[in-house]
Amino acid sequence: MKRKQVSNYSLIFGGIAGVACFLFFLAMYATKPNPLAFRRPDLGINIIMIWASIWYFKRNNGGYLHFYEAFSVGFLTNIIGALISGILVYLFIEFIDAKPFTEWMLHGKALLLKDREMFEKMLNEKSYRQSLLSFETQKHSVIITDDLLFKQVAIVAISLFGMAMRKLKN
Repeated sequence: MKRKQVSNYSLIFGGIAGVACFLFFLAMYATKPNPLAFRRPDLGINIIMIWASIWYFKRNNGGYLHFYEAFSVGFLTNIIGALISGILVYLFIEFIDAKPFTEWMLHGKALLLKDREMFEKMLNEKSYRQSLLSFETQKHSVIITDDLLFKQVAIVAISLFGMAMRKLKN
């Protein structure tokens, strides 16, 4: 596997994915009262960029692709895209408008209070109270880790693309 090629494709397509996800956030910011609650569809942007990065990597390697190459390119594309997106949203919330973050925290706390019985069954009472308290003390930087963790769902797509697109030399 050509490490430089893997990192180049991942940086290019991950960068595109990150900026596109941030633009999606800005569109939601302009049209929705709580843009952070509506940003989950941006996972589709990451998945499209993952497919494109694997496809271009395969095309520029004579049409041959090993699973580990596809997984490496796709995984790095996803991580870079999520990191860039998370950092850009964080910077927006930190320096331009913190209202979306405040509304996101209030919405999460309201959900926890609304379904108190269910959450108390899943968690013990002490954990429930700690979860409730955490909504009061969260820092804006939690946006970055939230984006990174949520977008790991794309690993399923990466694996499927890697299996479907692989082609080995005889």
